[in-house]
Amino acid sequence: MKKEDIHLGDSLQCKVKEDMEKPFTGTVQKVYENSALLDITDYASADKQNAAELNFKIVINFKAIQKNFGGGVIEDPPEEASAE
Repeated sequence: MKKEDIHLGDSLQCKVKEDMEKPFTGTVQKVYENSALLDITDYASADKQNAAELNFKIVINFKAIQKNFGGGVIEDPPEEASAE
């Protein structure tokens, strides 16, 4: 998935082998150059302990995103200052 396809508030389904055993769903809190900070909102019962240890937050690479459910806010591009 590309950075342009990710927006604040989007709900994403991800799979991260290092920290979570099963796919999980999270809400985008911040978008970085190649990754995003998510609040973990839905996870398998097997990952209850893992999610708690991560304080229900995780930084994921865009490559780990399996599906974007949307729901986020598309930010307006910054307006260019007009020379007056």
